[in-house]
Order: sequence, then C-alpha cells, then structure tokens
Amino acid sequence: MKKTRPPLSKSEWMLMNICWRRGRSTARQIFDESLESYERDYRTVKTMLDRMVTKGYLAVEKLGPLCLYQPAVPRREAVSGAIREFIDTVLDRTVAPLFVHLADEEELSEEELDALQKLVDSAGES
Repeated sequence: MKKTRPPLSKSEWMLMNICWRRGRSTARQIFDESLESYERDYRTVKTMLDRMVTKGYLAVEKLGPLCLYQPAVPRREAVSGAIREFIDTVLDRTVAPLFVHLADEEELSEEELDALQKLVDSAGES
C-alpha cells in the first residue's frame, strides 16, 4: 500500500515546483526564487520547507549551519496523489466532471485531445 502524505497547500506547491526545478538547494536559494511569484519573508519560507520535510515531500541534509533541501517524492507521484485526492474528495470519486470541464473550459491541443481519446478508448476495452 502506498504511503499517503498530507496534501500540499497552494504555497507549498509553488515551493515544491521550485525544488523539482532546482534539485538540491538551500532555503535561501529557494526563498530567492520564490520572490518571483510571492512576497513573503525568509522565516516563513524556511518554516514551510521544514513542514514539507515533516509531510515527507522534501528531504533535508545538514551541512554545517546550512540545510540543503531536495525533493523526496518525484513530481509525477505528488501530482498523481493530488489528482487522486481531488477526485476522491471534490468529485466524489467520479472523473466525468473533470473531462467535461477540460472539454468545455480549456483549449486543448490536438496532442492532448488524442491522449484523452486513447484513455477513453482503453477504458472502454477493459
């Protein structure tokens, strides 16, 4: 059975995206990059990073006075878990509303439409 992690907040997702892009980084490096999207102080970012370690999304390595953070979970796994959580809690375990939304609201590329069609076709074969 897969380990279930607590969900990430919107701000934590933003920091995780930075960590996936950067790889192993100090809290200061992550903080500096986060300023491009959100204005917050260093202590807040450091607290959030430590909370994400506790949740199991980041690993931390102490190097003297520095903490080096790196993703403990592959991006694909975290996204998959978030989507599953959304489907279970918001959509009451049904995916049809998600596809209806994508078809109605989003401009999908031909490639994305083909991928969705393949998913629908393969689900019909099961």
